[in-house]
Amino acid sequence: MNVGTFALGLQLLGLILLVYGWFTLNPAGFVGVVLIILGAVLRWTRRTGDNGK
Repeated sequence: MNVGTFALGLQLLGLILLVYGWFTLNPAGFVGVVLIILGAVLRWTRRTGDNGK
C-alpha cells in the first residue's frame, strides 16, 4: 500500500462516516470531514513535494 492508496482509503472512509453521521445525527460526521481533509492533504503534498530537496 502506497501513500496514494492510503489517502484514497482515508477519503472513502471519511465519506462513509460523513453520510452515516448525516443520517443518524451522530458526531461521526465530523470525523468523516477530518478524514476527507487529511486524505486530501496527503494527496496534495505527495504531488507537490520534490523528494526532500
